[in-house]
Amino acid sequence: MSNQESEPSRSALTYAVAADPHWSTAGATRLAGALALPERRATRSHAGTPYNLNVYDLALDLDRALEAFTRRHGDEVPAGRTAVADYAACLAEGSDVARVDYGRLRLVHDLRAALTIGDADEILGKLTCPTCQSWSLVGTRMPAGGWAATCRIVRCATAPGVPRVFTLAEVARHHITHRDVAAA
Repeated sequence: MSNQESEPSRSALTYAVAADPHWSTAGATRLAGALALPERRATRSHAGTPYNLNVYDLALDLDRALEAFTRRHGDEVPAGRTAVADYAACLAEGSDVARVDYGRLRLVHDLRAALTIGDADEILGKLTCPTCQSWSLVGTRMPAGGWAATCRIVRCATAPGVPRVFTLAEVARHHITHRDVAAA
């Protein structure tokens, strides 16, 4: 078949596609004609999860931690998620003890969230090791499933081949304490 003979059929198909209401009407499906589509059916038996449930669990943990913070440092816990967060931030401005406690709470939850979503290099890279003071922390999973930070420096290890591991609370306590000392 020559090139000249196949040309009219290609243009005829192009005109047929352009005239087909399936391509010109959004959401329409054509069940008859040259460009008929077969009846479509779902292949899954249930819908997928609309968002990451681990991130939702982190948000619930932060809500509980903020409520506990407001009980420790305030009078009563307001109703509503945003109101609790605003009240906790206002309480943190009220006293030095509350400010340090709030800073630790926020840093621990920020670290946990960053480690969970896999974006911890940015935040852990700005924190120093509580023992050797180097920027060498790496997020690691503990056997129980929680997160911790491990120092990569060989001299900081507790024994040869056994790196030093810190809880996120220890890292936050060290960072907040050193930040306040440097600011003074």
